[in-house]
Amino acid sequence: MSNNNNNGIDLFTTVDDELFEELNELVGQKVVYAGFWEDSLEDALEQTETEPADQTAFDLDLYLEDGIYFELYSTVFYPTLDSDALKGRDVVSQQMIEMGKKGIWLEEIAVDENDELVLVLGDEGEANLYLSIAGWRLEEWDELPED
Repeated sequence: MSNNNNNGIDLFTTVDDELFEELNELVGQKVVYAGFWEDSLEDALEQTETEPADQTAFDLDLYLEDGIYFELYSTVFYPTLDSDALKGRDVVSQQMIEMGKKGIWLEEIAVDENDELVLVLGDEGEANLYLSIAGWRLEEWDELPED
């Protein structure tokens, strides 16, 4: 379901059956680039600022090999289903870098008890990281961003 908030930003916030089927077609694709945003949409909307070491929710772009990318908002990273969320921008970035050395694939699309999106990232068949996402958009890309 798409939700247009008060600031005119059109984001998906929940997953219905039709959207789940569409997203499931992306499973198995390699993640070719992940870029974290310096400032979060949540902080901007609430006019607050979270210290990077205390941060648990992140905004990032996740580029898939077929020319689709996710704009992910308020994304929380979990190493396992029963673990606490990873905390701190450096910790989460390091986790993604370590996974990237082996290659990162979109292993599974899931939903939580509130029908919010969960992306399962891993290493070709092994789940290594669960991303719980409050809002997202799907876009197309022609060129990867430059670092």
